[in-house]
Amino acid sequence: MNRDEEWMLFDKACEITASAVRGAMGGTDSQPASYVGDVFTAIHKSLRDAAGEMPDKAKAGFTSAS
Repeated sequence: MNRDEEWMLFDKACEITASAVRGAMGGTDSQPASYVGDVFTAIHKSLRDAAGEMPDKAKAGFTSAS
């Protein structure tokens, strides 16, 4: 995975993490700060795994069945 792709995954993981923990932080009886790190780690790993399973390049056009 090149640096640009890695940066896009990191950025998307930050966005998803912010949405996921909104409302769970800052109030009384809220989650500890380490919770955000745990959520981010899980999301980033999932995004990397999914990106790793995608083909490197899409093939344009149609393929014929043999």
